[in-house]
Amino acid sequence: MRIFVAALVAASAMSTAALAAEGAVIKLQAPAKVPTLIQDGAAWRCTGDVCAAPQVKALPIGRACRKVAAELGAVVSFNYRGAELDAAGLTDCNAAAKS
Repeated sequence: MRIFVAALVAASAMSTAALAAEGAVIKLQAPAKVPTLIQDGAAWRCTGDVCAAPQVKALPIGRACRKVAAELGAVVSFNYRGAELDAAGLTDCNAAAKS
């Protein structure tokens, strides 16, 4: 029984890590004007100023940020497939942001 429980816990941790490595979270400067968005096949769900997609395509992080910001607006932070966009990337991303 202990082996089964340990295996279940390990599988759960691996699936959580896999979701983090395949998904994205964006924090906007203002609340999202739409509750959902489909961008490049990813289903984004927004609550207030935070939007998340459990699975996204493997694109360069800067390009992915610009595409989402063009639809949702200026960005404060962007975590994409487990990587955090740096300050220079956020500045570039916000240049594409919807006004």
